[in-house]
Amino acid sequence: MPSVKTYGAVGDGVTDDTGAIQRALADGRQDASTDYYGRPKALYFPPGTYLVSDTLRWIGCCVTLQGAGSSVSIIRLAPNANGFNDPAHAKPLIVTPQGITSFHQNIWDIGISIGPDNPGVTAVSYGSNNSGSVRDVNITSEDGMGATGIDLTGQYAGPLLIKNVAIQGFNVGIDLKNAEYSATFEELTLNQQNVAGIRNAQQTIVVRGLQSNNAVPAILNNGGGFVVLLDANLNGGSAARTAIESSSTFYLRNVTSTGYSATLLDKSSSTPVSVKGTVSEYLVGQPRSLTGSATSTSLKLSVSETPPSPSDPLLQWAAFKPAWYGDTSSLQALLNSGATTIYFPFASYFSYAEAKVTVPDTVTRVVGFSSVINGDPAGANGGGIRLVVNSSAPTPLVIEQFGYGLKIEHHGSRPIVVKDSFVNYSSSPGAGNLFMDDVEAGPFVVQGGQQLWARQLNIEGNGTKITNLGGSVWVLGLKTEGTGTVVDTSQGGQSEILGSLIYPSMAVSSTDVAFRSSNANASYLYSESVYCASCGYAVQVQETCSGKMAQVTSNSSASFRMPLFVGTAGCGNVASNATKKVQR
Repeated sequence: MPSVKTYGAVGDGVTDDTGAIQRALADGRQDASTDYYGRPKALYFPPGTYLVSDTLRWIGCCVTLQGAGSSVSIIRLAPNANGFNDPAHAKPLIVTPQGITSFHQNIWDIGISIGPDNPGVTAVSYGSNNSGSVRDVNITSEDGMGATGIDLTGQYAGPLLIKNVAIQGFNVGIDLKNAEYSATFEELTLNQQNVAGIRNAQQTIVVRGLQSNNAVPAILNNGGGFVVLLDANLNGGSAARTAIESSSTFYLRNVTSTGYSATLLDKSSSTPVSVKGTVSEYLVGQPRSLTGSATSTSLKLSVSETPPSPSDPLLQWAAFKPAWYGDTSSLQALLNSGATTIYFPFASYFSYAEAKVTVPDTVTRVVGFSSVINGDPAGANGGGIRLVVNSSAPTPLVIEQFGYGLKIEHHGSRPIVVKDSFVNYSSSPGAGNLFMDDVEAGPFVVQGGQQLWARQLNIEGNGTKITNLGGSVWVLGLKTEGTGTVVDTSQGGQSEILGSLIYPSMAVSSTDVAFRSSNANASYLYSESVYCASCGYAVQVQETCSGKMAQVTSNSSASFRMPLFVGTAGCGNVASNATKKVQR
């Protein structure tokens, strides 16, 4: 990736690098009306401390800020910087473009430090659509002051992933406001905030692996927000406060707290409920079932962590270097070269006709460094590059950092990991397990015996998004757009969907079903956004057991929320259009 030092940045912690970094961000991006979707931008911050005194911003989508590690590549706001002194009118240090076309905005492996006497700063005002992540980032207020660590209150800030991020200080660690389009958090550390660790209003969010050390509430959830919280430790609280305060839908699992008067204060009814101690599972909302008594117990599938990217010696890396724009003739030989990591130096690549290549066992990683692969609708199969995986090797194949244009064809039992990419994935019976982190994909099938673990998955288009033919599907944060079934589970499959935003965005046929299962196990927690007549699902859930079919129906012209639906292959007594009361 191009280095900010080529634009004059010094990184010595003394020289003001604002102008140099801004020149790097603005290079080739002066015209706001230009479509940058096929023309990405990436900047590398070598080890150093980059002192800045004003906001860093850019135009267009698909920008990656890449550091060498959150403790060695640091962007530092100078102490008492001009314009950062008013908490009532917060000013961001880093701000991404807002709107619904701010695709694939990434901040990776960087430290962000706020010098003292900047009480009106927001460290990162962030938004990214369809995919985009803040990953392996530490954000620190040196004197504990500041408005917000990560501000997600801009319109349409998502879907996106924030993973392995630590925030120290600020009034609010992470602030969320609007209903669209969902955010997923995993491995999040929040320390010593002044108002709240997370403050959410309206948005559907899912948080797994939260470590909070605060005297103030770890989470405030009001204004119609929907929070799914898994595996959290909320410590250091004040006896005068509760760890979580919520007046809206909330699902908790495996949550502990210390120091607070209670773990949860449920203010969703006229009589608040205080829940103390360790919470194994709890629902603020109304569970539903079509196969017997509804309970607040989800499917609870086993979870495997996403395998890390290999860190092979650079001598085992090999670069794809086409002879001309559109040349893919050397790619198969490169894959067969014995190199363990195949990389695409940051660029826009092109293949008019689809280039179909096979990935051998020797390759453990294919990395695009935020590149895109352009195709042509007139070319064979629309052009682009198709990676075929026939292997039965136990070592996972990691494919990451491709803007779009990459296709994956999965036949063998070798596990595949896809990260920070836009891909089209297909499989056949016998395909190995699949991991997806911050992935935008087309509709795909999970085969019998196959397992999918996905964090922040975005699928758009009409028709069935995920077809589960007897496999295991676990999704932490799902956003869909378009009509057709979201998840169809059959043949004894299992599907657990945790924290989803369903957005048809157009008129939906009255025969469409949002979630369908037949002789299968399933649990869903989701919200549906509807903004026009008949632009929602009339049938939210359809379950068939032993030949008997039942449905959960809704008003297709109004938004809908499913706090928790649980269906089982055991069937039980099927009740049509069942609505059950909360079981606590």
